[in-house]
Amino acid sequence: MAAVTVVKAIGTTGVFSTPQLWEDGAPANLTTAEKSAASSFLTAAFIQGEVLSFVGSGATGKLLDTDSTGPGNGTYITYGITTGNPATNDVVTGIGSGATCVLSSGTPDNVGVIWEGQCQNQEFSGTGVQLFISSSTSNSSAYKHLTTVPGASFRDNANKQTNALRFDSSNGASITGSSANQVTVSCTEDNSLLSNLQINATGLGGRALAAGSTAGLYENLILEGKYVGTSAALGVLYLSGTTYTFRNLLIVQRASGADHIIGTSTASPNFYNCTIVAADDLATAPDSIFLSGASGTVTVQNCGMFDGDSTKAIKAGSATFNFTTCYSDISGTAGVTQATYANEFVSVADATRDFKLKLGAAQIGNGTTDATNAATDIVGTLRPSGVGYDVGCWELVNYNVPRLFVGQAVKRASFF
Repeated sequence: MAAVTVVKAIGTTGVFSTPQLWEDGAPANLTTAEKSAASSFLTAAFIQGEVLSFVGSGATGKLLDTDSTGPGNGTYITYGITTGNPATNDVVTGIGSGATCVLSSGTPDNVGVIWEGQCQNQEFSGTGVQLFISSSTSNSSAYKHLTTVPGASFRDNANKQTNALRFDSSNGASITGSSANQVTVSCTEDNSLLSNLQINATGLGGRALAAGSTAGLYENLILEGKYVGTSAALGVLYLSGTTYTFRNLLIVQRASGADHIIGTSTASPNFYNCTIVAADDLATAPDSIFLSGASGTVTVQNCGMFDGDSTKAIKAGSATFNFTTCYSDISGTAGVTQATYANEFVSVADATRDFKLKLGAAQIGNGTTDATNAATDIVGTLRPSGVGYDVGCWELVNYNVPRLFVGQAVKRASFF
């Protein structure tokens, strides 16, 4: 049986007011959660997350979802099993609401849940960790996915082709942590997926995203932070697990005097079509783009890595790094072509940063085109949109040839 996707809106008018409350509402075991046909809905509406009693089998659970809004209506109930095994004709009772229904079958319609949270178009901010994804049992078909409500991402913004490519909460859903030396979003749960969000760490030493599971996919994200320490297990983005895929990420180091931008520890991540940068006008550029621990194999393909100081290093530490069709302002690494930073992006100054590729950039059309790369760029432009993939997270809209956008017809643009 396939897993069922349970979608919950997050925000001021959502089911959950914050991403952390969405996380707290998840079942303890995503792989054994069930969706079952039910009838005879009586008394009241069930309450999100309440304890459920299954009278008959003696099982207990937690409410995840139902289409019932009150007595006399509803066709299904989705629940996380806490104990036992629900059976045909069980009377399901919500301990908080007093609502009831009757299971139509002892065989659920679906086993396993994709617990999907969709952030509304607002900024979720505060001190300390803003979201800690952890603790639920998962697999490759039953997992957590944090994304945005349709229309709420920076990818959906009407001005996405002209907006500056950087963190800007006015352009779409975002999560900001303001504490010093703290991470904004931490994920230690296997198989989790994060997409279409902006994540910011504004305090000195702040880290945007920590990935600490054995597998996961992170795509179409804007990450900014100010980590300045020397730990390979920390960074604007940092890893403490095993294998991840990072695709279409913009990762920005905004602190002067930083040691590195990304800490890979001993993980073996894959980076595809990412733009990893520090502003060109920081007083002191980071010492390296990547800092690894004692081991691991890091795959970096079609990525732009710009430090603001050509005398610095692309990588440090003992891991094995494999670079393919990458560009940087730092020379001397196999698989990486040197380019002039100021010629690549619209603005490389911290105050006005805009990491869209500009006409004439060396990264245009020079990426590797294969199935491992992202089918669209960070704002949804189809790849490739020319002879080959553009390097990094941005696919430049060429003003001289037709280009495709998701959900749009082919158009021919011009300067005038």
